[in-house]
Amino acid sequence: MSTHEYEVGLHKGEIDTPALLIDLPTMERNLQKMEDYFKGSDVNLRAHVKLHKATPILAHLQLQAGAVGLTCAKLAEAEVLAAAGIKDILIANQIVGARKIERLINLAAYTDVMVAVDDYENVAALSQAAQAKGVQLRVLVEVDIGNNRCGVEPFGPALALSKAVHAAPGLKYMGLMAYDGHCTFQVEAWEREACARKANQMLVETREYIEKAGLPVQIASGGGTFTYKIVSQMKGVTEIQAGTYLLMDTAFKEKGVTDFDCALTVLATVISRPQRVGAEDMAIIDVGRKAMDTILGFPEVKYPPRASVFSMPQEHCRLHLEREACDLKIGDKVELWVRDANGTINLYNKFYAIRNDIVEAVWEIPGRGQAT
Repeated sequence: MSTHEYEVGLHKGEIDTPALLIDLPTMERNLQKMEDYFKGSDVNLRAHVKLHKATPILAHLQLQAGAVGLTCAKLAEAEVLAAAGIKDILIANQIVGARKIERLINLAAYTDVMVAVDDYENVAALSQAAQAKGVQLRVLVEVDIGNNRCGVEPFGPALALSKAVHAAPGLKYMGLMAYDGHCTFQVEAWEREACARKANQMLVETREYIEKAGLPVQIASGGGTFTYKIVSQMKGVTEIQAGTYLLMDTAFKEKGVTDFDCALTVLATVISRPQRVGAEDMAIIDVGRKAMDTILGFPEVKYPPRASVFSMPQEHCRLHLEREACDLKIGDKVELWVRDANGTINLYNKFYAIRNDIVEAVWEIPGRGQAT
């Protein structure tokens, strides 16, 4: 019997810590809300899996909840999805270099993988490799709509590269993709909405520009959890690349994403109650920066109430305790909300799926650490 089989049925308080927990009822509500939103819509959800690092069970749940396909950030994540039997995969990134291109073309031989491009030499390399393998690789031209990252400029440059892809043997031009990630940094909700509308209008108008030139654009893919309601209502967009909605984190909630709830926490154990003078209101738990990403700030404490994080070195966390929280003893459990889900999930090998405080399942995270 595997270790995981022994863990199923445990009370969450019996789990070795640090541990990454998913509250199943909350996650299921998030899935249902997104499914209900897109049901009957002309716009599709192409769910992103970079948040959970292509964990197969979660990817399949997103598909079962109405996603037409999946989006990932890395070739290795696409390989994990393909190994789990998933076919319709968009790698929303550029795949460059002979070895990676060979892996991509091998993947295209048995999946409907799609990849982003923004460079003519890359298009030529993909075309040559696809011809040699005898496969047809689906391609989206990435358009920079203000994120100042990857992508060609809208209109003329996007049309020129689209024509090059369309003419390249072994490649199938599918359309455009864009990312409005820069809009998430706007402080006020109205600023984020205005930014998202302005940015994605460039995607829509670029599609119109290309189609007027006689080249059909089947897909115009963009948006995300922050902007899905705005972008999905813009005529000309065909699909939304949202992913964080599934598990959420407190940083997203603070920025105004109120449709979905946080399903992700980290469980920790009190390992010390210092007895020195002045430390009566402090507890040390076994979670540090190696177990929780703090780039967006310290996590909040879910349980117990009246406890807060005031320091987080690599392997420890100092808690400030008030009132009833001062009763914490060595061995007691503490549960922390995840502030940055993307960074934190990449630190763990498995999720504990929890229902009513009991471990219902343990899910490996095979895409964890898969940076290629």
